[in-house]
Amino acid sequence: MSDSVQLPEAYLDLLDGPNTAVLATLLADGSPQVSPIWFIRQGQEIHLSARKGRHKHRHVEANPRVSLTIVDPTNVHRYIELRSVAEVKDDPTCATRDAVTAKHGLNGADFDPPGTERITLVLRPTRIVEH
Repeated sequence: MSDSVQLPEAYLDLLDGPNTAVLATLLADGSPQVSPIWFIRQGQEIHLSARKGRHKHRHVEANPRVSLTIVDPTNVHRYIELRSVAEVKDDPTCATRDAVTAKHGLNGADFDPPGTERITLVLRPTRIVEH
């Protein structure tokens, strides 16, 4: 795996604000699949919450190469793309889900029926494209 790169200061507002990103994962045939997703920055990492066993989880388990793009909601010509090799971690307490939804002023428990299992996708960017 490549070494991670530093997140640029000039884009921390997009990474720390309550924005929606677009996550690109790869299907078994190599074609891309994209999903809007919320996220949270933890230092130099980006954490995403997903339901265990669902599409995002299965795609990343099969091929961990991903791309995450965040567009500035006030200027669509300004955006950042983070390419990464995602790491999957179990999230038995749904801590990532709760942190991500709290960033948007919502309660994470409202998103899942009782007993839902969650994972955290940890992105450590290996390439950053700034626009």
